[in-house]
Amino acid sequence: MSEKQHPLILVFYIERDMIIQRELIQPFVESVNHMIETKGANIMAFFLPTDGEERVECINPAIVAEDEMEKITKMVNEIKEAFSVGADINIPDEEITLDESPCKCGGNCKCNKTEE
Repeated sequence: MSEKQHPLILVFYIERDMIIQRELIQPFVESVNHMIETKGANIMAFFLPTDGEERVECINPAIVAEDEMEKITKMVNEIKEAFSVGADINIPDEEITLDESPCKCGGNCKCNKTEE
């Protein structure tokens, strides 16, 4: 097949209070992403906060009309940009030097601490 296959899009709308609690949402996100990877599925998953009903929406590009697909592609790109999905982070490579210890004996002592 020479034409590009668009991925299936899953959008998880999750209660805002839950999605901001990393210890609750992170295991869920990881399990969904793990399942997608394990199955080798061509799926993009998005996890968005909602103040309304929690739900999962599935968009199958194979059955979407071309004009609707343009809207969906625009929406996906906006989500990617808003949440920095797949963004490269440019971190400068800088050498870090530690200040020399003012300790005269070279370590594990109390020579720099004042005694009470």
